[in-house]
Amino acid sequence: MSMTGNALGFRCDSCGAEVDLRRQVNLCPHCGGLLEVQYDLAGLKRSAGLFRSYARSSIWRYRDFMPTVADQNIVTLGEGGTPLVKSKYLGPSLGVENLYFKNDTLMPTGSFKDRGYSLAISYAMDIGVKRGITYSSGNAGASFAAYSARAGFPGVVMVEYQASPMKKTMIMLYGANTAVLNFDNFAQIETMLDEAVTKLGCYAFVNFINPIRHEAMKTYAYEIYGELGRVPDYSFHPMGTGGGVWGTWKGYNELAAIGVTDRVPRMVPVQPEAVCWLKRAVEQGAETAEMYGDSTKTIAQSISGNSPLQGGRRLLRAVRESGGMAMAVSDEEIMEAMVDLGHEGIGAEPSSASAVAAFKQAVKAGNIHSGDTVVCVITGTAFKQPSVVERVAATPKYTIQANVDELEKLLSGLHLL
Repeated sequence: MSMTGNALGFRCDSCGAEVDLRRQVNLCPHCGGLLEVQYDLAGLKRSAGLFRSYARSSIWRYRDFMPTVADQNIVTLGEGGTPLVKSKYLGPSLGVENLYFKNDTLMPTGSFKDRGYSLAISYAMDIGVKRGITYSSGNAGASFAAYSARAGFPGVVMVEYQASPMKKTMIMLYGANTAVLNFDNFAQIETMLDEAVTKLGCYAFVNFINPIRHEAMKTYAYEIYGELGRVPDYSFHPMGTGGGVWGTWKGYNELAAIGVTDRVPRMVPVQPEAVCWLKRAVEQGAETAEMYGDSTKTIAQSISGNSPLQGGRRLLRAVRESGGMAMAVSDEEIMEAMVDLGHEGIGAEPSSASAVAAFKQAVKAGNIHSGDTVVCVITGTAFKQPSVVERVAATPKYTIQANVDELEKLLSGLHLL
């Protein structure tokens, strides 16, 4: 296998330029467009046997489908291989027997970001990057901090001022150089990051600006296919910048291209109503999405970005090419979905529960049918936003003294004796 394995190089979305995979770049050096890793299809087909059986393991089980990293540079905390949990209550209550939750609340830092940062930092170490920067609404910062600490890789996390205290605390717990970032809108952040790359020569780890992180999100497709034994009809994802959606879509397309499956799911990115720029663009038939809404007007902090990166073209493609939907949910729907997930035994932060809120909305609208297989990706743990959990969860109804008579009374009243 060559130094780059099955990965051949980068290609620019905008100008089509080809760029060496070992070059320390973020955006296209010719036009500033987004870069995408290209693969040798024949090489991927030789690794198709990997999908004949499934065993839960880290994302590195699928390293043939990612840019090559030398063993000594792999930075892993056991990310990936999270359970696909079949709904016991919510799905059947709505007449959908095959509803599943991909439970990434169990990742090392409590969010799906660990998939991307394990690969991106490993790759950066492999090509000789010496330091990095990232912007985060919280979860990505914690993941960057944890993996860079593990690797001894220096960098700076800029965490937005709106992030929950718990998210900021987690970043600091891992020892990262951290700055709180103030801004008026997300377009300012995009401009700052573009200039950090082009003017300051920084290596950035922000989704899409970093061309590697979403390659690890392909493992969603591989793991879901492996555990289900088939491709779902619908794949619901909370969406901020959209790396999880795009990476998953790319993964399913690879499975189809190498003959593992003959179909792909309908992709359903989900945003809060307060910032639903993708839904508006899809409904308007637009070629690009535009900034919309106020990111301070939703509890779903992790997906509250109100400005699409480079017009959101990749997300529009994923929705349209898959025959999917772009959806928006209210804070009230999100909080109800958090309770629904709690009944299933899954504690999810508001952003994560948005996928379930959208699923419920789609069922009520008649877009999901009883025979459909649906996967909702649950991207982050409830512990990331405890203040919202306190609002949503009920307080204990009963208080008793520590004696068996009072316990007997309680159990009898609850018909448990």
